[in-house]
Amino acid sequence: MDRRTQRALLIVLFFGVTVVLYRTLGLRDSIVQRGGGSRSGGSAPDEQTSLRVDPKKLDLANATLGFGAVLAVSREGSPRREGLLLASNITEIDITIPDQPKWTEEDVNRIRADRDSRISRGSALAWLGHLNALQWFLSSDLESVMILEDDVDWDIHLRTTQIPTAAAAVRQLVLDKTTPAGTLQHYPEENNFWGNISTWDILYLGHCGDIFRPSSWTAQVPRVLYNDPTLPPRREMHPYTQAFLQSIAIPDDTRMIHQSIFPLCTFGFAVTRNAARRLLTEIAPKESEGGTMAYDVRVLEGCRDLGLRCWSANPELFHHMDMESEIALATHPEEGRTGGGGESAEKAGADEKGRLKTLRAGAAPNIACGARSKSFYTKDERTLEFLREQVGRQGKCLKDIEESGAKGADGERYDGPGDPRLYR
Repeated sequence: MDRRTQRALLIVLFFGVTVVLYRTLGLRDSIVQRGGGSRSGGSAPDEQTSLRVDPKKLDLANATLGFGAVLAVSREGSPRREGLLLASNITEIDITIPDQPKWTEEDVNRIRADRDSRISRGSALAWLGHLNALQWFLSSDLESVMILEDDVDWDIHLRTTQIPTAAAAVRQLVLDKTTPAGTLQHYPEENNFWGNISTWDILYLGHCGDIFRPSSWTAQVPRVLYNDPTLPPRREMHPYTQAFLQSIAIPDDTRMIHQSIFPLCTFGFAVTRNAARRLLTEIAPKESEGGTMAYDVRVLEGCRDLGLRCWSANPELFHHMDMESEIALATHPEEGRTGGGGESAEKAGADEKGRLKTLRAGAAPNIACGARSKSFYTKDERTLEFLREQVGRQGKCLKDIEESGAKGADGERYDGPGDPRLYR
């Protein structure tokens, strides 16, 4: 074989090896980008897709958290409404509360399955409230809404840190999921905070646990992990959340956005027009035959079995507080109001469907510094503006001062988190 032939063969071999390596590494990168980790579950942290972003360099979320509106499901006269609106005022979130009609027994029966109904009267009323919010949405010209229940709490850093980073993670996940790939349905400059919304149906930013077996955490589950310093320390999270995050090897101070697997509760979720239309007409217009325990279970089934494209923030950004159950009161009015959650911390944990329950009165699980702290209650406009500045905009967790009984350098005890002397 002459020298020229040998050289030609070496060149061909070189390019052949290069193509094989390129395809192999490209496939590996694709797997890591879309799922991370091994098929056996419990992926190691360095195999997970990470979002490396400085929250300080992200734009502040607007007053509707990047959606067309933030709606609250709240009946007329609900005792929870005042606390919800005060928290929204402090953190400067605009909340719209669609009027609900006075529901009749005929309305309640219309929600029930024709056979083997399992839903309580209280759950049926809650279901009707959610359908009413969806109808309000579809009667508007908005493209997306965030729907809250009126007993929900959120962290004081929601607008400044948590929503901007969660939205950046969603944008990374749905970047190439348009059909055909790359096609935009909307003008990017007007509608790109949560990515192209033709690529998703529901965002579970609040839930009472999207908790699943580690064996379900495979490379086929798209996810993005990111550092979030506003999370509570792991030891202060709900015990079930602690165990769950450890079981799938999620590092401390880390939040993730992933394809929903078993999301429960609908007290803080965003929907697109497509999702709202399907929920109203196809998936959840009423209890399914054979019985459905609650509206949130039916929405979960829509994500799991009926093709809704759902994503979860884990740990969640919204969680319900320890309050009197409106569902229980509507179902058993003869028992009257008991105050609080009506059960001891020893019995708390999760209900029969796996929904995480509160463990401490006046607190929401997995929320480090809740905007609905009782310390913030005021009707004084000057105090309210002080709270907006110190708590909502600057992110100072005044409840720490309240709980520690802080004193000044001169030993004088402060009057509480609203005492301006704390910030001289």
